[in-house]
Amino acid sequence: MTRVPVTGPAVPGPASPPARTDAATLDALHVDAGGGGLVLGPDPDGELVQLDLFRPEPVSVVLVAPVPLAVVLVLRSLALGADVAVETTRPGGWSAVGSLATGRPDAVVVAGRVGPQPPGTLLVPRLLVVDGESGAADAHRLGAWSAQLTVAGTAGRWNTAGLGSADVTVVQGLPLAQAAAVGRALGLADGEAVLGGRDPDDVVLVSRGEVRCARVRPTSVERWLLGAAAERRG
Repeated sequence: MTRVPVTGPAVPGPASPPARTDAATLDALHVDAGGGGLVLGPDPDGELVQLDLFRPEPVSVVLVAPVPLAVVLVLRSLALGADVAVETTRPGGWSAVGSLATGRPDAVVVAGRVGPQPPGTLLVPRLLVVDGESGAADAHRLGAWSAQLTVAGTAGRWNTAGLGSADVTVVQGLPLAQAAAVGRALGLADGEAVLGGRDPDDVVLVSRGEVRCARVRPTSVERWLLGAAAERRG
């Protein structure tokens, strides 16, 4: 949807009389309003799916998916104006993400251990990425307008126990056995069918028992940045 830019005060014109209508006409009106979420892609019906990553209260997300999907989410968070910090033991690729995407070497703070972060704001939210094989979402480290994205590339009994405590679990590219394990941890009746055997571009979002699907296709710029980050990771 096109957004109308806000300009200065308009030149006063003649006042218009108030418009009146009946209840049936009002009920028929439909107004589309843009959301503040991070756009993932279309669902099977063609409707855009957004991840409500930044809210007044902290948000915890566990990503059971390859690292490139995490990089795409970071790039789109940067586009929303977020400050990003990454806790990782493989800093090379992550450092490249911020500098190449924004031209600023400090756009993404990368460290082996990220300390307590100040709260974000509506205009400048905060994203903490924990790049490690852990399903736990340590939301106690988050403030307002902040989110934690925990990246777990694979799933098994040892790292699925904490999935139920996350606000959202995002799944992509799981083998059927891992899909079944994640499904059990999330309380899904048939996790293998819901989460596994999908197209490589498809992601599944599970939140409080609600399941949504979206097709995430990186833009041409994102694809270039993904390649550059992969080279830096070695």
